[in-house]
Amino acid sequence: MTFRSLATIAVVAFGIRPSLSPAQSSAQETGYPDLLKLVAPPLPAGAIADRPPHFYNPDTLYQYMDGGADIFVLYGLRTLLHLDGQAGTAELSIDIFDMGAADAAFGMYAAERSPDYHFVPFGAEGYENTGILNFVQDRFYVKLAGFGAGADPVLETWATTLSTRIGRNRTLPPLLSRLPVEHRKEHSEQYMAKDPLGHPFLGPAYLVSYAVGSQESKLLVTLGSDDADAEQRFEQLKEHFAKTGECKAAPEIGARAIRASNSFEGSVIARTVGRYLLVLLNPVSGSEAILKGSVERLQ
Repeated sequence: MTFRSLATIAVVAFGIRPSLSPAQSSAQETGYPDLLKLVAPPLPAGAIADRPPHFYNPDTLYQYMDGGADIFVLYGLRTLLHLDGQAGTAELSIDIFDMGAADAAFGMYAAERSPDYHFVPFGAEGYENTGILNFVQDRFYVKLAGFGAGADPVLETWATTLSTRIGRNRTLPPLLSRLPVEHRKEHSEQYMAKDPLGHPFLGPAYLVSYAVGSQESKLLVTLGSDDADAEQRFEQLKEHFAKTGECKAAPEIGARAIRASNSFEGSVIARTVGRYLLVLLNPVSGSEAILKGSVERLQ
């Protein structure tokens, strides 16, 4: 479907009067067509839009969510589509964040969820509460809100429709399935685009929590661009701990593995495998198996 035909849909459904020249190429670059496909008529649950959808980019997002925009920009927001509408007696607020990449969308979603939420099978993962249903799928982070009688089933209908329109990719980022499952705390996974633990050389990275007995360890997986990049980051980690605390070889963990600690970051075990730098934070008795298992799965 061309952008011109999408623009025609938008005119019919929402009364949009887009400028196709030179705005057409701008819209294509910012992902407006992909977002408009998700809210093309008929709208889910027989909803009626109050007004045309509004688009925000990293430079204008603060106009919509003053005080909360910075973290979305940090995670690489591309475009937000916001739509207000009504379905029966329920008033709706629809936010679809195009984060540009699945990692970034998951990271933003995970930054706002809690392991204690009520999780529901929408998208790759989602959760709901009264009047709220949020989920992540592919490069999109979808936040739905409803007010008034019957709002919750309407939000579920919207979530089902949007998930179908986004496509078949309803899985979490593939790296997470390659990490050990045993002892993993459910819904603890995070993705940090920049400066994990305050160190630029550790980002981007995934962070997963593991419960070993009554204690908790965390596994940080830094994503290097290649093997050499991972080794360079490993050397920076060693240098950091050598300057701020202590760092020594840990041959029982693997070739060139280290044990390190300082007074403000605690203890870690670290090593590389391919393009990944693995750092086990707060290693406790039995948790070394998590690091070793990760190495086997990532080789």
